[in-house]
Amino acid sequence: MLLHSKFLRILGVLAGSLLAWALVYYLIVSDNVGAQHGFWSPARIVAYVTFFLAPAITFIPISRLFHIPVYDLEAIAGWSTLLYVVAFVDPGSQPSTTVLLLFLVPLTVSLATIFTLVSYAIGYRFLRRRSQRYDFVRARREGYLIAMFGVGCLLLKLLTVLTPVNIMLLGLIIVLLEVFLLSRQPVAAS
Repeated sequence: MLLHSKFLRILGVLAGSLLAWALVYYLIVSDNVGAQHGFWSPARIVAYVTFFLAPAITFIPISRLFHIPVYDLEAIAGWSTLLYVVAFVDPGSQPSTTVLLLFLVPLTVSLATIFTLVSYAIGYRFLRRRSQRYDFVRARREGYLIAMFGVGCLLLKLLTVLTPVNIMLLGLIIVLLEVFLLSRQPVAAS
């Protein structure tokens, strides 16, 4: 009976999450809620609430399941801000530095929340030492490095300097940074 209720709870969270993200898609793509005028218009208020609830419904259970500190807050802040920027901020034909940063920073955080889970899953599966398998600091760091690589490639594309050589150099920088961070040994307490 306990297994049955746990399965129903997981199924309910999945259904709620999928419904919330479907509503996000509808509001941004189909309804174009960003075209609504007035900060407090009813459609915008629904969008604000949905942009908060979709990541909350998705990432709070993940954070609690894996006991990841502040992961839920990080994901909610990153995804909510990214959704708000995508829906309501008009970049214009030549986005300013502020608008570009307003888009790229939450994009980095949002991607990092996904890549952190991927890195943790890969580490859990393939790393042999117990301290490495359950290390969310390592997984979060790698998630952010992968996200920075992706956002760096996007930034290079926006600056019209995206070439295979630049992609390889950026990838090499990210890999060398991770190798350096992995090679550092923690200082033993005396």
